[in-house]
Amino acid sequence: MFSHMQQSVQGGDRSSWLLGDSGYPLQPWLMTPFCHPPPDTPEDQFNDSQCKARSCVERCIGVWKSRFRCLRKDRTLHYTPEHAGVIINACAILHSIALHYRVPHPEELLREELDGVEEEHFNPQREVLEVRIVAQHFP
Repeated sequence: MFSHMQQSVQGGDRSSWLLGDSGYPLQPWLMTPFCHPPPDTPEDQFNDSQCKARSCVERCIGVWKSRFRCLRKDRTLHYTPEHAGVIINACAILHSIALHYRVPHPEELLREELDGVEEEHFNPQREVLEVRIVAQHFP
């Protein structure tokens, strides 16, 4: 991903950004939070907004991983970034279709199977996010 984003920026593309946490170095394509900004400053507001955006994306990715097991880390996509992007876009589109047609989420199916069974740690994710992604065509 690093080399792909670096090549894009060097080629003049300034329209794509990745959101990262403070563990990543600042890059022309990577937005990271400010370190310890004073409260109620524009930098502090940026950090709040950036954190909320990252959190939303991370929740969405978690939902996709539970529906499409090929996206889980134990099933690493061994493809070029472009091909992996096509697979991820396909998963996003299929997820949106499943939401549209009210196809139960795997956790909902599990909840139905466990109906009447009390399990102390069973806490299904309650947020379902619909993300509309414009599929891109890669060469």
